[in-house]
Amino acid sequence: MFNVPKSTFFNLNEEKRIKIEKALKTEFSRGSFEEASVSNIVTNAQIPRGSFYQYFEDKEDAIKYIIQKFILVEEELINEMLINTNGDIFESAIKMYDYTVEELLKDNSFKLVRNILQELKKENFSIFDKNNKFGNKSQLNNLINKKTLNLDNEEDLYYIVKIVTTMTRTEAIEVISKKKTKDQGTEDLKRELEILKRGMKK
Repeated sequence: MFNVPKSTFFNLNEEKRIKIEKALKTEFSRGSFEEASVSNIVTNAQIPRGSFYQYFEDKEDAIKYIIQKFILVEEELINEMLINTNGDIFESAIKMYDYTVEELLKDNSFKLVRNILQELKKENFSIFDKNNKFGNKSQLNNLINKKTLNLDNEEDLYYIVKIVTTMTRTEAIEVISKKKTKDQGTEDLKRELEILKRGMKK
């Protein structure tokens, strides 16, 4: 699913990279990814239009870069949650949901993250995906307490993480989009996870 920007982007000084990233996030927060405009990006970043294409193949490449950065942050948070819950993937999902919603409801980046989560949901992407080249899947694998799960093989873990991730993101999107309250989202997520646990926990 993902690419990285061209090497010319990483050769920029940090101040200019941050300025471009800020312009990308601003534009990708304005509306849907489809509505995003390269013209607005280059204007906000104060760079020539030609420079944009020296850094990214196209708008989609820039979107993927921002999503990629989000995934790496998400993985770090999941690592922390798993450590704090002794590897309980279900309890970690609740904590991840709480953290995501609380942070976004008090931050202006909620529109950007909503768009990212919707894109990941559409692509059915999980950090455990076999095609995911980012982060450290083996570390995540080791942090999950598999002794409490009814797994026939390692492949089962891949699917259970994918299901839990989808559930968590879906509820977060519903709350961020103001289709339900945070408490309603928490209750729904707990109910969904409880149903899943009945078939997965020993």
